[in-house]
Amino acid sequence: MKNRLVFLWAAAIDLALDAVLGSTFLVVFVVLIATGVGLLPLFGIGLVLVLGTTSLTRITGWVERERAAALYLVAIVPPVRRVTARTGASRLLVQGLLDFVDPVTWRTVLHHLISTLLGGIFLGLLSGAYILTLRFVDTPLWLAVSLGALATIVLFVALAGLLDRSVAIGLLGRSRNAELRQRAVMLADAREGAVSSATSERLRIERDLHDGVQPRLVSIAMTLGMARSKFDSDPEATRALLDQAHVETKSSITELRQLARGIHPAVLTDRGLDAALSAVAARCSVPTTINVTLTARPAPDIEAVIYFTVAEALTNIQKHSSASNASVDVTERDGRVIVTVIDDGTGGAVIGDGLGRGGLAGMRDRIRSSDGMLALDSPVGGPTTITVEVPCVS
Repeated sequence: MKNRLVFLWAAAIDLALDAVLGSTFLVVFVVLIATGVGLLPLFGIGLVLVLGTTSLTRITGWVERERAAALYLVAIVPPVRRVTARTGASRLLVQGLLDFVDPVTWRTVLHHLISTLLGGIFLGLLSGAYILTLRFVDTPLWLAVSLGALATIVLFVALAGLLDRSVAIGLLGRSRNAELRQRAVMLADAREGAVSSATSERLRIERDLHDGVQPRLVSIAMTLGMARSKFDSDPEATRALLDQAHVETKSSITELRQLARGIHPAVLTDRGLDAALSAVAARCSVPTTINVTLTARPAPDIEAVIYFTVAEALTNIQKHSSASNASVDVTERDGRVIVTVIDDGTGGAVIGDGLGRGGLAGMRDRIRSSDGMLALDSPVGGPTTITVEVPCVS
């Protein structure tokens, strides 16, 4: 009941403001456009006036969005408007042309027209109810007329308030098509980042195999070949070669396990993020504290994204930051997992672009492929803070 009364008061205030602000906006637009059309033959001054008037919808649309958001407690996502890349004297003219053909401009004008109409009807009902009750004030019908007028006003305020809120969201906010287009661009960008991240990961594995395990296996094969050639003639040398091959084989197995841990660690699957990140921190040369507070385990792919992000961040810290301490905090908020990695190093980290852009770019691509985001704050002199948000899909 309290929420309904609050909504009715908000709607009544909004409708009253609609009548004032909406009519003011419309009168200004009509006067300026009419003046501009009349001045069109005068060296193009009228064209500048007309185009400048359409650009005013950026300001009036913002005012109406903020007002609707404040009164109705709704979040209205601002629409995406085109901005010219021109500079110099022609910039204002080109921007005006873009605003003139932009559907957002005319959706804003339509909102002003509808809100003015609703506000005008509201003020008309108030005036009519006041006059009607005065007319019947000394008659037995006064109470019935007053209650009827009040009920009519309340009903109109409720219906018009709902309509006005819907119109504000629909006309002043981002259209469904624009949201779908932006979503498609984001997904395409995320897919490109995922492909780039997967390619970098594949090249890393190839490099580790080529530079690490492969030479060891070649050396083992050569050692075993020499042992076979000396098997009959020199048993002692054969035994020494077999011992050497055994040691190298165990080293190769250890290296392969480490490589497999880099692909997907078994401890992450078996024991979750807390244990897996603690293992990563234990291998880091910079003292690192781990704090994981989650109500439930995320999906395996989300856990993997968090794990490799933290692993890469700690690798960067021990390689580049000259830090003495670091911390990793993993929490959950509003259906998202928030990961914060902080070090007290020298700062100055940046996310590169293009070839050789570095580990931070790979982290960002991996996170974006999971519909997440990465923020970096690394002023020169430190500290460096990496904040990651990913969906909490369990």
